[in-house]
Amino acid sequence: MKKRWLALLTGTLLTGALMLPLTACGNGNDTPGGESNTTLTETGIQVSWDKVSGAAQYAVYHSPSRFGEYSLESTQTGRVYKSNDRYGYYRIDALDQNGATISSDTYSFDFDTFGENTHIYAETDDRDAIWQDIEEFRSTTGQFGKGRFAALFKQGDYRELDLAMRYYMTFSGLGTHPTDVQLGGFNTYGELSGGNSTCNFWCGIENMTVDSNVQWAVSQATSFRRMQVNGNLTLHHQGGKTPWASGGFLADTVVTGTIDGSVQQQWFTRNSDWNKWSGGDINTVFAGCSGTLSNYNWGQTSNGWVTYLEKTNVMREKPYLIFDNGYYVCRPELKTDSKGVSWLQENENDDYIPLNQFYVARADRDNAKTLNAALQKGKHLLFTPGIYQIDSPLLVTQPDTIVMGIGLASLKVTDKNTDTLMRIADVDGVQVSGIIFDAGRSTKTLMQVGTDKTDVRHQENPIVLSDVYFRIGGAEEGNTSVDVTLEINANDVVGDNFWVWRGDHSHGVGWNVNRTKNGVIVNGDHVTIYGLMVEHFHEYQTIWNGEYGFMAFYQSETPYDVDDLEEWTSHWMGQSYKGYASYKVADHVQNHTAYGLGVYYVARKGDDKNPRTFTLDHAIELPSNAGIRVEHMGIANFATFGDKKTNGGITHIVNDRGDSLYVADGHKNHFESFIGGVYKK
Repeated sequence: MKKRWLALLTGTLLTGALMLPLTACGNGNDTPGGESNTTLTETGIQVSWDKVSGAAQYAVYHSPSRFGEYSLESTQTGRVYKSNDRYGYYRIDALDQNGATISSDTYSFDFDTFGENTHIYAETDDRDAIWQDIEEFRSTTGQFGKGRFAALFKQGDYRELDLAMRYYMTFSGLGTHPTDVQLGGFNTYGELSGGNSTCNFWCGIENMTVDSNVQWAVSQATSFRRMQVNGNLTLHHQGGKTPWASGGFLADTVVTGTIDGSVQQQWFTRNSDWNKWSGGDINTVFAGCSGTLSNYNWGQTSNGWVTYLEKTNVMREKPYLIFDNGYYVCRPELKTDSKGVSWLQENENDDYIPLNQFYVARADRDNAKTLNAALQKGKHLLFTPGIYQIDSPLLVTQPDTIVMGIGLASLKVTDKNTDTLMRIADVDGVQVSGIIFDAGRSTKTLMQVGTDKTDVRHQENPIVLSDVYFRIGGAEEGNTSVDVTLEINANDVVGDNFWVWRGDHSHGVGWNVNRTKNGVIVNGDHVTIYGLMVEHFHEYQTIWNGEYGFMAFYQSETPYDVDDLEEWTSHWMGQSYKGYASYKVADHVQNHTAYGLGVYYVARKGDDKNPRTFTLDHAIELPSNAGIRVEHMGIANFATFGDKKTNGGITHIVNDRGDSLYVADGHKNHFESFIGGVYKK
């Protein structure tokens, strides 16, 4: 109450739970992305349209929302209409001399700004129309489809809706608080036979309340954050014959019931609260969470192998779009040693940035030239859903720049670009989130954070990367090549949910087709990553060269398709080893901490009659320096061909220690810790 009285005295606008300065409302005359038929004015909106041949006059209809009820506002000969409803929808019917309709077009700030792949709904919309709109996209999208879709819900009660999601879809509430938008139901389903969810990738939901049980059957490159579930949350497909699932990410969420992770091979949860957690398999990691776990001690328990970290060291939550009499992006405040859900706490330092400070990108009109021009002008970037052809690096050079995607916007390398998709300068406070980085014919990297290793620190305002996914091969035919997918040279970088994936199935995959070296190389110091998934690269999956690195939850599979055993040979400490370790901390590193590492052997070279196998000597390689602390490491062997088990596998978990796994009989091996060169089994 004190804050409200203070706000009234200082001349701020109070709407719902949010208090925004009047000066922040933004009265920019142009749509943030470029030319349009709608212009915002001081008091409303001006809609204009082109002359229609044969039209004697124009009928102007108005609706408060996309699927709301339209009413006739004006019949006129002029081609300009002004209204005080800035964010309404306007249908313009061109009428001939007899009053018959020649053509009909709909205009709105939403259409002009966010494009055809972003659908914004309001409480005044017809619920059946919303459901049918979302189902139309869901029924056509596929694992490697080219469509992208974002469903954004303004504040309201949508509990009549029971929605489902598939690939390249994101749902987001536009309220300032997750309880501002309420859904009746929400689910995802296992896409493979028997309810198998191991290929349920590329989707996300955030900033909403679901007033029922939720089935979130997913694997990598998915995000469930800033949510409230009034019921149970199941992390796999229920009722299927093979309801396997293979990893996912949950953050900043309240679940009033039970979270069932029973068949999830691995899962990472951060800063969330629940009533009870049940189940788990190889590697389950919690950071800064609260809720009942029947047993979270290390070891094979009813909850699987579990790591529980009391606090999250450092985190700035992902930026999110809101609507409060205008569009804003909330940039959450930086928190250290945090525990629990951010939106249940005081967040006085959250920053609300009006949309006119963003360049809103659309794939139908934007490229590297237009995007870099906007960045050079000091604009933030908001990528609407689509696939952007990027023929030269996007250069993020200004401190505190936000680069965010909605609807899993994808940046795709063109043949002309042999460098990288995005290069972030060594500056404070840059945030990148919600984007897929797709490889092309040949580049050095897909993202580079800092061009070189320096002594510059960003501890007070780190660079933060959230829900960023990288893909080499899989999406389309043709050869692709990347040396190092993600290279982090800057200090004080925070990562929050990565999937770095060399494709192992579908199009354009093969040992000599989608060529790589490494997934992630960390050269910077004081780099922190929560939720790191790196898979199938030709050499080391992850190399950590920087000091004082911190990593919580790692998931990695060996390459399926090793075709040259001599090529797949590494050298360490003067000796040769079969294969390349998945997680490698360089010998010179004196200080490194990591928790919850899972490395899995999945060889699929050959066929059922003639399987070809190979051996990985070390899943993890670590120096024995005093400041090296790695806890809870596991390996598993999933290599089968039809009903045949292979005799390949992993020889040691860490360096030359740990029992081998040579036969794919479903068992796993674990190591409790490696601290300062001392192994504990």
